[in-house]
Formats: sequence, structure tokens, C-alpha cells
Amino acid sequence: MPSILEAPATRLACTHCGDDCPPEPLRLAGQPFCCAGCRTVYELLDANNLCAYYKLDERPGLKVKEVELPGRFDYLDSEAVQAQLLAFRSDTRASLTLAIPQMHCTSCIWLLEHLPRLNPGIVEARVQFLRKEITISYLLAVTSLREVVQLLASVGYEPQITLAELGAQPHRASRTLYYQLGLAAFAFGNVMLLALPDYFSFVEELQVGFGRFFGYISLVLALPVLLYSAQTFFRSAWQGLRQRYINLDFPISLGLTSLFSVSTFEVLTGSGPGYFDSFTGLVFFMLIGKWVQQRTYDALRFDRDFTSYFPVAVTRLTPTGEQSISVKELQVGHRIRVRHQEVVPADAVLLRGAGQLDYSFVSGESTPVARASGELVYAGGRQLGDAVELEVVREVSQGYLTQLWNNPAFAKEASHNSLETYANRVGRYFVALTLVLALGTLAYWAGHDASKMWRAFTSVLVIACPCALSLATPFALGAALRTLGRHKLYLKNAAVVETLGRADTLVFDKTGTLTDTAQAEVHYHGRPLTEAEKQLIATAAAQSTHPLSQRLAQELGSAALSLFMCREVPGQGVEAAAEGGLLVRLGAAAFAGHGVSQPASPRPTAKPTTAAAPPEAPETRVYVALNGEPTGYFTFHNVYRPALAALLARLGRRYRLAVLSGDTDAERPRLQALFGPEAALHFRQSPADKLAYIAAERARGHAVVMIGDGLNDAGALRAADAGIALTDTLTNFSPACDAILDASEFGRLATFLGFSRACLRVVLATFVLSFCYNGVGLALAVQGRFTPIVSAILMPISSLSVMIVATLLVRLAARRHHL
Repeated sequence: MPSILEAPATRLACTHCGDDCPPEPLRLAGQPFCCAGCRTVYELLDANNLCAYYKLDERPGLKVKEVELPGRFDYLDSEAVQAQLLAFRSDTRASLTLAIPQMHCTSCIWLLEHLPRLNPGIVEARVQFLRKEITISYLLAVTSLREVVQLLASVGYEPQITLAELGAQPHRASRTLYYQLGLAAFAFGNVMLLALPDYFSFVEELQVGFGRFFGYISLVLALPVLLYSAQTFFRSAWQGLRQRYINLDFPISLGLTSLFSVSTFEVLTGSGPGYFDSFTGLVFFMLIGKWVQQRTYDALRFDRDFTSYFPVAVTRLTPTGEQSISVKELQVGHRIRVRHQEVVPADAVLLRGAGQLDYSFVSGESTPVARASGELVYAGGRQLGDAVELEVVREVSQGYLTQLWNNPAFAKEASHNSLETYANRVGRYFVALTLVLALGTLAYWAGHDASKMWRAFTSVLVIACPCALSLATPFALGAALRTLGRHKLYLKNAAVVETLGRADTLVFDKTGTLTDTAQAEVHYHGRPLTEAEKQLIATAAAQSTHPLSQRLAQELGSAALSLFMCREVPGQGVEAAAEGGLLVRLGAAAFAGHGVSQPASPRPTAKPTTAAAPPEAPETRVYVALNGEPTGYFTFHNVYRPALAALLARLGRRYRLAVLSGDTDAERPRLQALFGPEAALHFRQSPADKLAYIAAERARGHAVVMIGDGLNDAGALRAADAGIALTDTLTNFSPACDAILDASEFGRLATFLGFSRACLRVVLATFVLSFCYNGVGLALAVQGRFTPIVSAILMPISSLSVMIVATLLVRLAARRHHL
């Protein structure tokens, strides 16, 4: 079935780019090509078994330049240029993000993500279609940046490389829609002017004398509207048919084709004036609807990509001490401290400490990369050793951190029963029902009133548009995402709103989540400590991101020592050694050797063998051992967050509550009183235990939300349906979490969850609105009471009404929840 946009039959279409071939085209295996460049690209794809590319779209290829200037990309071999372009580089691999403005369809995405088959040095290629970007990781020993760019250019996707500013840029939408809309508006206005004799009796003389001539002019004006302005609908419908499914644009394309064909027949045979006024108006008003949708989506995308970032905090070093600031305030020349398990927020030079960077978020490799003083450290690496001091050399790109946050490696399985899936499924059935109704309408009026036959047929195809149904979910949840962001709950994407609204189980970490460690009272019990020992304990505690360690370092407040060894065992504690040979262990009783018959070994293990733990204490304890000898312990009188009691009282009426804590069960009576007798309280939980508990709850069919500190609970946050990382002042950025909540808003968690449930009701209300509109519209269209142009006006109005109603209802829900 040929497309109406194909070239005349006298010329062949190029197999690669789809352009017209010359009279004597180049050929390969019987396939025609317009130039040697296209034939070369076809040979390249064919040699690598990638010709499925041509089956994904009608015209997948792009015109390839025949003349390539020698040495055009040689500048990419320069170290200075690579330093600006590369987002990450290690001894073995590098990665960068490039803008690909030529990307436009499914086949483009398919080919670009299969680049590793064209160049074995490319490890991964990941496309961000909305931003027209591709992120490429490649092996330095196999290929180079220049060869990667040359490959992209050779297959028709030459990247747009600008070195002036490499930060996130606003999305620039294509201007094609504006040209299509302008042409349709021009044709519509003139055709309506020529159709005046058909509408008003006082110009009947014009109709008698010039009616046939006006019809021909209208046909000439409508033809470019069909071939250019309406090509978006035809192309989309044809792509759907090639993929063996009927999309939303198919009935619209069918209606346009029937309307134009009937009108052309009437004009050419002289049997009537045709419906060119309705045809051009139909295209014009539908393009207005598309323009409104594009503007709204662009606004949502811009808002998400550039103004609604989560406030990842950075520990900046100043002459007066440490200061916690947002990454938005980080500038070149600032000195920062990155602790164990924290993520480096910007490219920086290592000034102090030994860097052990885990770049698995960036490159997929979990092997730590060692960095010494004076070497460059790339953004996105997670520090695995003791705390290091860095100096920022490139301004932070929050777009890059967002890219890490949305890395597919941390994506969770989408619910098969999501509202988006439901809308798409209903939309497909709705299109099929529309086609049946349209054909039935055509058959009925053909036998009763032929003058209404095509008008009713076209009206049914145009007005029965399920696009309003498809718009309900993204616009309602997108508005909810922005509302929550204004109140310091930052979500990874709009789908998290739906997950929070469906949740029935809430699981809390204790230390740093339920408790406010900054207010805890700290007391030491044990043999007296020397100043040197206090200094070492404070330095070791400062290397950890655990809230108790940070509170202890703040309490002791000694000048930092130089450590030659430091490591943290998750769920156990931290071990460090100073240059003088003094070794300290901080953490759990067994880890520090308290209550053990034999002294602890100099090298700790992840699962230390213990004989018996000391008796339970009514407060949280951090035990200390110096040079393998138990010394004493620090007690922390837990201070729970002020709004906790009221929050749990609200949550307990609707949700199943649970606590997973790595501490002892000394706080069980207080927590049981706060959470209620039905809550599940589990203590001495390792990270693996927390993960297993959440996996078990999900296996029982519960929708689980985990609220933790984002670092020690990374596994549990990832295992839950939705993971919320609570942050005070630390850089609690973890790609495993789905949301980041500022600790100052913790008391409003029940409000946020209630608002999420209200947003799901808003989506259902817009579904009902869409169904009612389509039901009434179809009933009138089947009876022939609508003209095609009225249907064309009502169709974008329905979509616009759904968007407006969704936004207003979300705002109303926000006001009811005092957001």
C-alpha cells in the first residue's frame, strides 16, 4: 500500500534515504540508490545484519553527503577537546552525550542503539529521544572519539557538537509544525472566502458564474494542505500499519482521505462544490490541537529538565568550617568533601585523601578506580574509601545527575495494570470501535440520504478521538509532580505518583529517618580517652555517612588527622588507622569486640563471629575499640522527629506500618507505642535482611514504600515499589531511590500520600469526561448532525478540556491538602 507522500512512479525511491533516484540509479543486489554514500551505508548495515532498520519506518534513512572533507573530525583527537566533551574517562573506557538533531522515528532509535554491532569498540549506546541525545560508552583501546563521531556521520546521524557550553540546554522543538499550521491557515482562509457563494444567497450570481472556477482554485489550495500540512497524520498512520497495528491517527487519515477524494470527484465532475472548506479547516484545527499539546509537553519537559531538580546537597569546605549547600550553588574553585558512599557531584581535582571511585552508575563497571592527589575525578563516581577533599574544576550539571538518577540499570518493572497501560489498551479498542461505527454510518446513510453519507462518515472518524483518554494520565500526574516538587518531595518521574497512590505498606528505617540525630544527646562511658584518641575517633566518624557517626564527629569536634587506612562495613561500623599506628573501630558491639571472649582481629570481616552481645541498653550505643582492645561506648539518647507521633497516627489508619532497624531493640517499647500494636518492628537488620523483608512483602501482593536515608538503605529502596530517601544535610543522592524528601517536610508525608491518591481519582475523572464527550459526539455524528469542520473544532477542544480539567482538579486537590 503506497503512501500518498511517495514520489511519482516514474522515479525510484532510494533504498536507504527514500529520496528520488536519478534516471540511472546506482544499484546493489537489485536495490536502487540515489548516490554512492547511501549505497555505502546500506553495505555497512547489510554486512552487520542490521537491515531490519529499513523495516521499522517508511523512510528511515537520511541523505548522506557524497563529499566528505578529509580530516574533518581530526580535532576530536585533541586532549583539550576531549576534556570538554567527555563526561567520563578511565584507563579503559570513556563516555559522552551527543546531540543528534536528525533523530525522528523508531528506526533511528533502533539503529543508534545498535551501534555496538557496527563498531566493536562501542560498549553501549543509549538514546534519549525527547532530548534528541545519545549517550555512548566506548573502549579506549579499541576505538576513539573521532571514530565514534565518524561512524555516526557515516550512517546519517552526524552529532551537533558545540564546545561553547556543555551544560543542559533547553529543548528546541522543530519548526515544521509552525510551517504546516501556517500553510493550513492560509489555505483555510482563502477556501472559506471562495465558498461564500455556497453559504449566502446574496452572492448566488458569483456561484452561477464562477462556481466551477472557484472549485478548481479550492482544489489547488487544498492540495498542498494534503501533501504537506497533513503529512504528519498520514505518516503516523502508515508507520502504524507497517508495525501491524492501528494507531490514533489512522481514522483521522482515513477521514481526510475520504473527504478530499469526495471533494475532488465533485469538483472534477461538476456535481458539486466539494468540502474543501471542511477539509482545510479540519487540518487547521487538528494542527492547532497538536500545537497546544506540543507546547504543553515542551513546557513539562523543560520544567522537569531544568527547574525541578532535586536539591542534592554538597559539603563545602570554608575557612570557618563545613557548610552544606545545594549543588546549584557549587562553583568552579569551591572545595568540597566527599565521604564514603557519597557521589561526586561535579568534575573535580583530588586534593587530599585516596580516591577509590565506583563508576558503575556511569560506565557499568563496579571495579573501583584509584585516584591520587592531583588527578581528575569525574562526576558520578561513588567514593568507597575514606573521605576525600576535592576542588571543583567544572560547574555541576544537574542534568547529568538526573541522567544518573534515571539510568535504566535502576529502572523498576512497570506495573501491567498502570493507568497509562489501561489508557493505551482502551485507546486501541476505541479506534477499532470507531472504524466499525464509521463504516456502519456510511452504509446506513448510503441507503437513506446520500447527501449526508460522506459528511457523517468523516464526522465519525474525526470526532471519535481517544487522544483525550491518552492525555489524562501524563497531564494529571505531571501536574502532581510539579506540585510535590514545590513542597520538597522530588520524584524521579510522574509514574512514582501513581505508585505512591496505590501503596498499602510503609516501611521505615529508624536511625536518621525516625530520629533526629542532630538533637541526640551524646555521652561517653568507659576508660578516659586521650586527646589523640578523641582526635582519631572524630576523624574516623567523619568518614562515614551514617547519621550517628556524623553526630559523633560533630560532638567531638577535633581537628582532622591524616589516615592511611579507612573502611566501612555496611551495617557494622567503620575502621580507621592513623599514621602513628593507632587503630580504631566504631560501630556495633560485636564489630568493636565488646562482649567477645577474644580480642577482635586487626582486620575486620563483614560477618564477625561473636559469642554473646552485651545486655540491651535503653539508648542507642556506638562502641569503641582501640588497637583491638574494647575501650568504651558512646550513648545517644534518641530524639524522634517532632511530628512523628501525629504522622504515624494518621498513617496507621490506612497503611500497614513496619520498622527495619540495624540497632538493638532497646527502643522497642517506645516505637511500639508510636506505631501501634499491629506494626511489625524488626531490629538488628543488615542491608540484606531489609532487602529480603521487602521482597517478601511484595511477593505477598503488597505495594511497599520504603523510607530510608538513601545510602545505607540503597538495596531496600531499590527493592521497594517506591523508595523515598530522606535527606537532612548530607548528599543523600542514590540512583536506587524514586524520590527525595527534605527532612523538614517529613511530617507532611501523610499529606503527600493522600494527595497522590487524589491525583489517581483525578485521572479516573478525566477518563469519565473523555468517555462522555466521545459518547455524545459519536451519537450526534452518526445522525449526520455534525459537519466535518465542526468535528475538527470539537476534537482539539476535547483534548484541551481534558488537559485543563486535569490541571485544575490537581490544583484543587492540592488546595484541599494544603499544598
